Amino acid sequence: MKLSIVIVEYHSVEDVRRCVSAIRATMPEVEIVVSSNSMYDAEYAASLQAKYADCRWVFNEKNGGFAYAMNHGLAVAQGDYLVISNPDCSVKYGLEEMMEFLNKHKEIGAIAPQIVDNENAIQDSCRSYVTLQSYLYRQIRRVLFRKESVLNPRFDYNKIQTVDWVIGAFIMVPREVYVKTGGLSDDYFMYSEDLDWCTRIRQAGYEIVYYPKAQVEYKGTRSARSSFKYMKIFLKSQFIYWRKFGFFCVRPKRTKIIFTK
Repeated sequence: MKLSIVIVEYHSVEDVRRCVSAIRATMPEVEIVVSSNSMYDAEYAASLQAKYADCRWVFNEKNGGFAYAMNHGLAVAQGDYLVISNPDCSVKYGLEEMMEFLNKHKEIGAIAPQIVDNENAIQDSCRSYVTLQSYLYRQIRRVLFRKESVLNPRFDYNKIQTVDWVIGAFIMVPREVYVKTGGLSDDYFMYSEDLDWCTRIRQAGYEIVYYPKAQVEYKGTRSARSSFKYMKIFLKSQFIYWRKFGFFCVRPKRTKIIFTK
């Protein structure tokens, strides 16, 4: 089984360097594709290819957003299993176990690790579908309790289980699922493309699984809450999603599955 990891780069070369280093320390033979939206000049692009020769670089013609960059990277990736990753993610352990779990359970269309911050605090990386009412409730909880990460008190973050969706900071899919779904939707510049992809994967008849036996360090910038510019982008993306799938998000019903092995 061959694994390819696609990392989006936007003026974040140092983040990419750390991300690649962590991946290589865990799984040296993985194919790494860096899809850059930075529009560097030819000389600097050539220097990056020379400096990071163990990666395959894709230099995109424009900054078309996260899904745009990911799709350009996925298009050249050759793995049986494909990962989309933010540049500021750091793999700690469990990549091979994730692949083996997917290989064993063909009903799974996407799998994501447990995500922790740099203080090892578990992050809210797997969630229920975002309806208009749940979005408003979530924002109220954040304001009242002043928490960046709002964990679900009824969810056991130490169990392997099916979920509605997982955040796009780090997601692994089998190639056949990527082919069937066509990758991420570039209807979105940034935000909600992960929710959209997981929704379409589930509509194609697959499960989405949270896999805490693998772990990735990632905190994220929470830019949508600190900048009016990014808040507008976030809300636009969320409304695109609701327009496609409904404000109250009626989805294929499922019975939650808890995996013991």
